[in-house]
Amino acid sequence: MTDLRAVNTNTPSNGRHYLKPINPLEGPFSTSTQIFQLQQLPNISFLRRFFASGVSPAAMSAAKTKAQGIIDDNAVVIFSKSYCPYCKATKTLLSDKGAKFYTIELDQVGDGAAIQDALEEMTGQRSVPNIFIAHKHIGGNSDLQAQKSKLEEMLKDAGAL
Repeated sequence: MTDLRAVNTNTPSNGRHYLKPINPLEGPFSTSTQIFQLQQLPNISFLRRFFASGVSPAAMSAAKTKAQGIIDDNAVVIFSKSYCPYCKATKTLLSDKGAKFYTIELDQVGDGAAIQDALEEMTGQRSVPNIFIAHKHIGGNSDLQAQKSKLEEMLKDAGAL
């Protein structure tokens, strides 16, 4: 009979795991028996540092300047991608409210990847839509939807209505 022993591991909340073999059990049936131990996979942002888009420091600086200029010059800004359903929901909500907003489709401009990298450094958010109202970072679509009750007032204060 093979001796199977449970490996007690602390499971992280992010759920990223893989199985890693450890030393076989000692005993008469250990030659073909291995215990597998759960190991946490590295966080994706850790990997992103090593496999980044390769944006040069000069391009990053230019992208930050461009993004900040867009934010400063407009009451409401949506950094978007044309195929994103969450971006579409954001634009629909703002249009239904009658708001004036500026949209930049990051997948349709040459420096879109650099702008997205710059926004991540500026806000900590890499995903789209990346929304600003009255020069203040709001977040993404779910953050905007959560503020529906205050949205009209926010848009009036920003001068977008």
